[in-house]
Amino acid sequence: MENQSPSIKSIAYTYGLYLALVSVAGLIIMYVLSLQKSWTISIISIVLSILILVYGIKAYKHANGGLLSVGKAIKVGLAIAVVGGLLSAIYSYVHYSFIYPEFIEMTKEAAYEQMMTQNPNLTDEQANQAMEMQGMFMNPGFFSLMSILSSLFFGLIISLIAGLIMRKDE
Repeated sequence: MENQSPSIKSIAYTYGLYLALVSVAGLIIMYVLSLQKSWTISIISIVLSILILVYGIKAYKHANGGLLSVGKAIKVGLAIAVVGGLLSAIYSYVHYSFIYPEFIEMTKEAAYEQMMTQNPNLTDEQANQAMEMQGMFMNPGFFSLMSILSSLFFGLIISLIAGLIMRKDE
């Protein structure tokens, strides 16, 4: 008789929600404190995200009778990352569309100033063309997409490492 492995869904939903909460909390804290970038909050967020992914994989291993393959660790980690990334992306879209839309304008202005400082010989036409190009990437939809993609990439790397460390085959 073949051993049934536990469902990944419940673990993905639970730990994915925790992952999203960390991301949302970081955005809210930076908004409330009027910070555009904060290394401290970023490092805390990364550490908490790693812990959430590792504990999610560990919970799956425990539910699976102590057995864990690298492939299952990656599946669990990516499932957690998908749930967390989607929830974070939804909040990110709302945040940059309705709560803090001025962030995008401030970022565009800072990018323009930096571009003009680095390239003082740019004509107005070239600068406007560059800013138009950049404008395609400076919007809530793009920020949300990057939230999902970065969550998946981060989840893949962490779950691969955690799977290699925690793997235990029959």
